[in-house]
Amino acid sequence: MGNEAEVIEEVIEEFNDVKNTVFVAVGENVVESKSVILWTLQKFSGLKFCLLHVHQSAQSITLLDDKISMHKILNEYSLILSQAGVHTGRLWIEADNVETGIVQAIELHGVQWLVMGAASEKLYSKDMSELKSKKAIYVCQQAPISCQIWFACKDHLIYTRRNGSTLPSPHESQEKLVSAMFLEGPQGLSSSDLQDRLQHATKDAEKSKQKASEESIKRWKAVEDANEALNTAEASEKSLMEEITQIKEIEVTLTTKSQELKTMKNQRDQLMKELQMVKYQNPGLVDRISRARDSEKELVEKIIQAANLLIIFKESRDNLQDKLDNARRQINRLAKFVYEESTNLSNTEFYKPSFLEIMEATQDFNQSLKIGEGKHGSVYKGILRHFRVAIKMLPSLGSQGDAKFEHEVEILSRIRHPNLVTLIGVCPETRSLIYEYLENGNLEDQIASLQWYNRIRVSSEICSALIFLHSSKPQIIHGNLKLTNILLDSNHISKLSDLGINHLIPSISSNNEPEVLVHMDPEILESGKISVSSDVYSFGVVLLRILTGRPASSVINDTKCALENGSFGTILDLTGGDWPIEHAKELAYLGFRCCEKNPMNRPDLVDDILTKLETMRNLVTASPVEPENHHRIPSYFVCPIFQEVMKDPYIAADGFTYEADAIKGWLNSGHKTSPMTNLNLDHCDLLPNHALSYAIQEWQQHS
Repeated sequence: MGNEAEVIEEVIEEFNDVKNTVFVAVGENVVESKSVILWTLQKFSGLKFCLLHVHQSAQSITLLDDKISMHKILNEYSLILSQAGVHTGRLWIEADNVETGIVQAIELHGVQWLVMGAASEKLYSKDMSELKSKKAIYVCQQAPISCQIWFACKDHLIYTRRNGSTLPSPHESQEKLVSAMFLEGPQGLSSSDLQDRLQHATKDAEKSKQKASEESIKRWKAVEDANEALNTAEASEKSLMEEITQIKEIEVTLTTKSQELKTMKNQRDQLMKELQMVKYQNPGLVDRISRARDSEKELVEKIIQAANLLIIFKESRDNLQDKLDNARRQINRLAKFVYEESTNLSNTEFYKPSFLEIMEATQDFNQSLKIGEGKHGSVYKGILRHFRVAIKMLPSLGSQGDAKFEHEVEILSRIRHPNLVTLIGVCPETRSLIYEYLENGNLEDQIASLQWYNRIRVSSEICSALIFLHSSKPQIIHGNLKLTNILLDSNHISKLSDLGINHLIPSISSNNEPEVLVHMDPEILESGKISVSSDVYSFGVVLLRILTGRPASSVINDTKCALENGSFGTILDLTGGDWPIEHAKELAYLGFRCCEKNPMNRPDLVDDILTKLETMRNLVTASPVEPENHHRIPSYFVCPIFQEVMKDPYIAADGFTYEADAIKGWLNSGHKTSPMTNLNLDHCDLLPNHALSYAIQEWQQHS
């Protein structure tokens, strides 16, 4: 379709009088255009009407469907007018733009009276006084001046563009018609004859009007029938398409089923072939089943024999167990003697790893293995001879000579107590000390995770270790007691560390670190002398911190104020659980007494402090809050093979410790792999684990 408009007229002959015909511009939206038609019927009732429609053809559908759609729209408008008793003509035009088509229709047909919409109903308002539609504005500006145009919206006249002439009203048209009838009538007729003719003409007009209405209704019914036929055709077409789709789906399903049937047939043929082969093999299989049954009988007999042997071996094991228990009791009687003998080992028996072993254990002093650092040196964790240890690298500045250094270390290694960190060996080349490794770090980091009864136990253990040091010959004073020097093993058993460091590094014995100063006896700062009461003072600070969880710099003053104000319960560390308030208050008074400036007023560790702590521990033992596993067996005391507490522990090449009889029996039976990892062992040599043996003996004595 080009720029020139194609006009197709369906105008009834009696509407060819353009001068007395009102044209109404209607669009595809019947709802909005309906209001314009109703307004026209109200204002120009009794005149001739003609529908003007500009059609924009759609490229996505066929020409026939496009024309059918347009006529359906015009039929709807005709139905509205016919229901109002108005017969109308149609004028439609094809154009690219609606407004251009309207202007072209006005020019081609000399339209003088036109009604069209002023704006979309969405834009209408009560105070609307100007055109809002671009189409209306274009038509108002471009239409010939001879055409008068009324712009309406929602049954309201918005704007009128006049042409200078007037449209005859419906009444004037009827008067002219009557006058014409009188003027054109035969001369000499009387008024009564004229009146009869007028009535007859009126009746004929009414009959014509009724006939026109009936014709309009017939046309409306025909349109409805056509629409119904069109809908029926569309439904039939849709049904046909669905049937075609179903047929295609059935064909696809049939193809799939055919393939599946073919596959099943192939499988059936394969199974038939296999069945034939089984039939040929059946005699051999029967013979093999018979032999298997005979073997089964033999195995059952061997199992019965093995069960009898097992009963005999179990009785023998029980007898050996009795003998072993007797031997164990003898070992316990000699344990103290063995322990004392072990402290008198010669220098050649003291463990002295080489520099290369230290480098290998620390992975060339890998920073990821560093677990501590301070003025007394850095601490690394590592494995020496399949045993996990803590290696403390002492600073070389101001250190003693090699001979004196080794002598001091050997003396410290002979000091053994369950609550002292064991010094295992020394490396003179690197001036490093090898200690047992404790898994749970120091008390400063772990205090918040301990319940009040475990804190009382730790306090009692540290007090016991201090009493042991003070009663040694010669007397030993720790001199650096604080939470960071109290370490915890896997069962949260506490052990004092850094014993004798000040003797090994005399040039840095005077420590001005804030953490050390707040734990240090004021008498040391004044006189420089260290004594047993100095450890008592530091223990008092530690005890108050265990009770309150407060920093060392303020714990003494905070406790003093709370005790004087009667608000001691407010400073207790609530992470420790539900403290027995009265007993906790007694311990607070005891800790406060330990921190007296005058050493003569401080309590005695044995008579005052340990007695009170042991009373508290007895309270814990009788308390229902005592955990069920308080006296459980440490897991590393149990042999992985026998699942019993080890009596003679040995370290194998896989790094695990086993009961001697268990690991030797494993290796003597021909095994070359680890019982724990199932990996090949580098060698079959075994190393006695003396440290673990002593720990087991001490645990059994206390349990």
